[in-house]
Amino acid sequence: MRISSFLIGLLVLASRVAAGQTGGAVIVHLTSADGSPVAGARVEVGQAGIGASAGIDGRAVLRLPRGTHEGLVTAMGFVPRPLRLVVDGADSVRVRVTMERTALSLAAVTVTAAPTARGLSEVAAAVGTMDARTLERSLASTLAGTLGRQAGVAVRSQGPAASMPVIRGLTGDRIVVLQDGQRASDLAASAPDHGITVDPLAARSIEIVRGPAALLYGSNALGGVVNVISDDIPTVIPAQRTTSLALSTESASRGGGGRAEVVQPLGHHLALALKAGGRSHEDQRLPAGDRLGNTSARNRSVVIGAGAARDGWSGGLAWRRYGFEYGLPYRSSPDEGVRLRGARQEVTGRAVLPGIGRIASTRIDAGWQRYAHDEVVANGDVATTLGLATRQLQVIGALRPIGVASNGAVGLTLSRRANGVTGEQALTPPSEVGQAGLVLFEELRAHERLRFPVSARVERTSVRALDSDLFGPARSRRFDAVSASGGVVWSLAPGSSMAFSAARAVRAPSVEELFSRAGHAGTGAYEIGNPSLSPEVTRGLDLVWRIERSGVRAQLAGYHSDVDGWIGMYPTGRDTTVTVGEVTKVLPLFTVSQRPARLTGMEFELERVVRQHLVLGVVGDLVHGRDDQGEALPFMPGARLGGHVRYDNRRFQYGASVRQQARQGAVPTGEYRAPGYTQVDAFAGVTWFAGPAIHGVLLRVDNAGNRLTRDATSRAKDYAPNAGRNVTLTYRLSF
Repeated sequence: MRISSFLIGLLVLASRVAAGQTGGAVIVHLTSADGSPVAGARVEVGQAGIGASAGIDGRAVLRLPRGTHEGLVTAMGFVPRPLRLVVDGADSVRVRVTMERTALSLAAVTVTAAPTARGLSEVAAAVGTMDARTLERSLASTLAGTLGRQAGVAVRSQGPAASMPVIRGLTGDRIVVLQDGQRASDLAASAPDHGITVDPLAARSIEIVRGPAALLYGSNALGGVVNVISDDIPTVIPAQRTTSLALSTESASRGGGGRAEVVQPLGHHLALALKAGGRSHEDQRLPAGDRLGNTSARNRSVVIGAGAARDGWSGGLAWRRYGFEYGLPYRSSPDEGVRLRGARQEVTGRAVLPGIGRIASTRIDAGWQRYAHDEVVANGDVATTLGLATRQLQVIGALRPIGVASNGAVGLTLSRRANGVTGEQALTPPSEVGQAGLVLFEELRAHERLRFPVSARVERTSVRALDSDLFGPARSRRFDAVSASGGVVWSLAPGSSMAFSAARAVRAPSVEELFSRAGHAGTGAYEIGNPSLSPEVTRGLDLVWRIERSGVRAQLAGYHSDVDGWIGMYPTGRDTTVTVGEVTKVLPLFTVSQRPARLTGMEFELERVVRQHLVLGVVGDLVHGRDDQGEALPFMPGARLGGHVRYDNRRFQYGASVRQQARQGAVPTGEYRAPGYTQVDAFAGVTWFAGPAIHGVLLRVDNAGNRLTRDATSRAKDYAPNAGRNVTLTYRLSF
């Protein structure tokens, strides 16, 4: 637990630094236009994560050092409100803030698209946000399923539990999934039979950054980044103890889940958090009334966290454990059924320290994670055991403005993953992967409406396959990469901007792409890697136009990427015979190959308040992927167009949506071509107050027409269709 000791030491150092500063208590009274208090509103100040949430009286209290501080007030159902606080050394400062109601989900800032929290109109990337209200209407049993209706996002699945987001046609090792800014170090990116070990019930909000975010989060974030914000380290201190309970049940995979959370403040500067939850689901039901065999799932999770925030610094520690078991659908016979049983546990920490000189503040994130699972075949034998130990450290220093350099950061990222693999059906040899990267970000501002963000990343990745009886002697590869991006952000009007960016991003091949050579029980295929692969080099252009106002929210993005050395797992159209012990199977043969490729696409989303509390919206996306021979890239999503109507007055909400999924375009030889479909969904909910408690119930019907649908991006789409009609009931309580 060296990381724990290291972070505790940082917190002690920060408290000593803060002890020499003088300041005062800031009491913020938050009300709506009719004078009623806005309970649960969050006041966050500066880059240190210092903040407080309001109690039932609408009052939030935080302590800040002497000086002028920029902040932001957010609350579900209200327009985000910028805030300037002046602390002059008095015992207390009182501020009153009136919040404006809105039926839209407006984010105002992003903590994922840039090294420091920025306004959405100030970043060059396409960003999607899901607040608590949006999550309530979209909640699924997996994180990927919860994101699947967002513009530019599809779902890769190997059954309902083993799923991963697909962003702009990219998934797996080209997508980075974060929890509170740190990588969720499981194996979901390595193969389609592995799931993400984050339950969507844990999210307070989710940010999706579409396009190459490689410079901040590493070379394998070419498709984008998903950041689940769960606040397991509580640095926004509540005014009093907050307790929440969420319960959900669904019909398509009979069962449900629940989660309870308690955050206890200890004064105005320290808080403790205890969270626990779990899920249990039966096999998935199909539209014809049949069940998709061996797709039941369950998980259990627990979190203990502690955080502190005061006088320009913040930090804390959290311990998480996530245990799971789920099955994978079989192609033809129950004898092919595989179940995964395992757990991920971690200690994670954060410290944000006051700056020195040009450094305005320094944020340090560190984590230690251990993940392991067994792949159990139908007769109860363990075919493969995988164990993953990960250590990661990120240090980002925010730079003070100087001249035209208005907002910058410099940082160091380090990570090391040791992957132990044993068993007769091991897909890869045991391996070690190390990464070290230096990041520089700067925003040049020569005019109040024009910003020129530029960034660069230098990274070294070492991949070492260890000696193995199944795979032979040890082999090593090393990849050095330089990535860079530049762009312009033009503020057209308050809450509106247009951005253009160009990027060069380099991705090192993964262990699975390099060294796979076995029959893969989870995917039902024989997969052969290529140890001679070179890095992928992507050169991309992005154009984004967005509006974020109280009555309208819109974003339109277009992109084009040329990829030198695209790495893909391609079906050969042939079968091969595999013998493991006394069992002989015939499996389709897949091989990893590399070729130039290009991807072009666009996505858009628009919501407008057409009458008080009534919202109309439209969303759509398409992506076109081809290699240099004109052949389609594997598992590309089809074009999609949808519309929705919603009424939401904070007490009652109801609405419906329709989505037209086009037939999948051209596919490589040997890939099943997914047909198109039309899907109708609907929901209705009510929220009521009983003293200090807030209750909420929401009923949702997905696939109301009980249509047979298949995801174009699924490796199992030919034999594992999606669920039929699904009725979900969710209950939430907070006090």
